[in-house]
Amino acid sequence: MVTRIGHMTLRVPNLDAAVDFQRDVLGLVETERAGGVSYLTCNDRHHELVLVEDPVRRGYDSVGLEVPDAAALAATKAQVISAGGRVLQDVHDGGPGIDRALLVAGPEGHVFKLFCGMEAVGAPPPGDRPLKFEHASLKVRNVRRMERFLQDGLGFRFSDRMGLLASWWHCDADHHGMAILWGPRAELSHYAYSLADLNAIARTADRLKLHRDRKLLWGPSRHGPGNNQFAYFNDNDGAMIELCADLATMDDYQPRKWPLRPGTINQWGGPPPPRFLLAGFPVSPR
Repeated sequence: MVTRIGHMTLRVPNLDAAVDFQRDVLGLVETERAGGVSYLTCNDRHHELVLVEDPVRRGYDSVGLEVPDAAALAATKAQVISAGGRVLQDVHDGGPGIDRALLVAGPEGHVFKLFCGMEAVGAPPPGDRPLKFEHASLKVRNVRRMERFLQDGLGFRFSDRMGLLASWWHCDADHHGMAILWGPRAELSHYAYSLADLNAIARTADRLKLHRDRKLLWGPSRHGPGNNQFAYFNDNDGAMIELCADLATMDDYQPRKWPLRPGTINQWGGPPPPRFLLAGFPVSPR
């Protein structure tokens, strides 16, 4: 079963422009580029983000989820099928930076790349960057069906719920590695990086203004579920990024059901703006 959040893979029309954005604003470092695919990191892992140049199928390709070893891949395959998922590609050579992988789809078409054996590349040069890729937030039409898939198929555990609209799930000590939101279609709500503190979020917002003359979509503020500080903005190709700091760990956190009201997800202010609620990045066609 899944033990760690791995990476996000996005399809973008202009690879150089997408890489430049992640480097200039987030501080990510490219570890490898091969065949129109860029592998970027913010730590000593081979990649935390994969960008695939594709002028036709713009969208989010998959969420990478790490399992302990090849035996766990085989075991998870059976669990995925019994939980309502399907196998898109059986266990195979995982590609640059990883040993083996298994590509599966959830009940509404969200794609997950289960893998083992992430290569270490050494610490990146000094710089102001995130600590890691932290979580993905996925929109679905049937929240409960997706929750069952996460729990029974991938081994995630319940962290928090907000009415019938959203829930948060963990696979390690972090409060959540996956968030599920109701939406009119299956798509990516956002992908998130973990940062050291609120000052690091502010410095990233400064670079967004300096290098791209753009502003945040929402935040900074603090969520109730997970207790994390947050700020949101769009990446170069329109996918929404969340900057997170001070995320709770499950060691001392009691899962709970939160009321469906603005104060639940914005402890410091009012309701989220429409541009946040309407944000969505499509699942790449296959």
